[in-house]
Amino acid sequence: MKFFKSKTDINQSLDITVSNSEIEDQVLSKLKKVQKDSKLKGFRKGKAPIEVVSNIYGPEIRQEVIWDLASQQFSKLAQEKDLKIVSRPNLIPKQLEEGKDAKFVADFEVYPEVSLTKMSKVTYKNFKCDITDEDIDNSVLNLQKRLSQWEVSQEESKKGDQVKINFVGKIDGEEFEGGSAEDFNVELGSKSMIEGFEDGLVGLKRGDKKVLDLQFPEDYGKEDLASKPVQFEIEVKEVQISKLPELNEEFFKSTGIDAKDIKEFKKEVREKLEEDLVNLLNGRVKQSLYDGLLEVNDFEVPLAMINSEISNMKQDTARRIGMDPKDMNPDLFPDDTFKEEATKRVKIGILLNQIIEERDFKPDPDKVREIIEDRSKNYKDPDQVINYFYSDDEQLRNIESISLEEQVVDAIKMEAKATEENLTYEDCVSGTYS
Repeated sequence: MKFFKSKTDINQSLDITVSNSEIEDQVLSKLKKVQKDSKLKGFRKGKAPIEVVSNIYGPEIRQEVIWDLASQQFSKLAQEKDLKIVSRPNLIPKQLEEGKDAKFVADFEVYPEVSLTKMSKVTYKNFKCDITDEDIDNSVLNLQKRLSQWEVSQEESKKGDQVKINFVGKIDGEEFEGGSAEDFNVELGSKSMIEGFEDGLVGLKRGDKKVLDLQFPEDYGKEDLASKPVQFEIEVKEVQISKLPELNEEFFKSTGIDAKDIKEFKKEVREKLEEDLVNLLNGRVKQSLYDGLLEVNDFEVPLAMINSEISNMKQDTARRIGMDPKDMNPDLFPDDTFKEEATKRVKIGILLNQIIEERDFKPDPDKVREIIEDRSKNYKDPDQVINYFYSDDEQLRNIESISLEEQVVDAIKMEAKATEENLTYEDCVSGTYS
């Protein structure tokens, strides 16, 4: 066996030769085992001549032996050469003629070897954000909206109202599956419908009828409807306005905050926002740091690793929408939807592992303890939860991985170049920033 010339840094090929003598020895050994247990017509059990057994079972056994030996030889060489293989080899037969050595080409992917760029070349944004009184007022209003009640109105609908409608959708004059509904509630301005639908309902009252000529977006979830013109016949059944709850002790308690007046309530809201903001900003800064790391470290990623990450992302998506991944239709979420993000995640993982290995990072027990205590503090019995983390090997390994990642991030920050960027609270929460 010998290496062929590499196709790329991660795509490799091996030339594998299985000697005919080894093939024949194993074929004969297997034929003798079959002979011993065979019950062939005209012969007593185990007494059929080896030639007869070979004529019946030989071709199948030979193929099995050849492929097994080729796989074994590949695994042996991979171990000898310490190859970091990330995909099952694709064995391509080149010579399988009986009486001759069997020859294969094995194509496979290996874990990339990355030469890290100096951390001083990495640039990232250190995001800052101050919470204003307006942010507090908006947060209080959002809490009120969550607990608001809908009341019927005789006025014309406006953004923020909820409209109950019957609608019939038609394409080329024909109704289509899923395009019609009765007593359907639409909150105007929620952007839950296709573009133009909600805007078309503004200014209508109970009993009004209207026809909307719209178009499905190019990236619509159902491919058979994407980009197609559509007409909706609308009938307004009811217009509802949102009635906000009063800012009193009853409302405060319903949000989980024990406050006597609005001043105390806003103080608690601010503290909660500031606590959340710390984690949010840390996440944004870390993502910017990773982007900077990727910019100065360009390398090819094995397709097998990308596909594995895509599979994980699909399963996570299924769980988030309440679906059992085992019951998920493989075509429900196209691979292309996740490929870019999956590639990025794989690259980040490779780079972080490289840094951990080169700098010989080990989980910091103090940081591990800090993470565990932070995750346990909101439970009724934090000590019990802390003991659970330390007694469960899998959970502890997960925490140690998080600790290692934080150690790497801290190390990169020490050497990388940061530029300050101030964000509004709204931009920070929504992620709409450069």
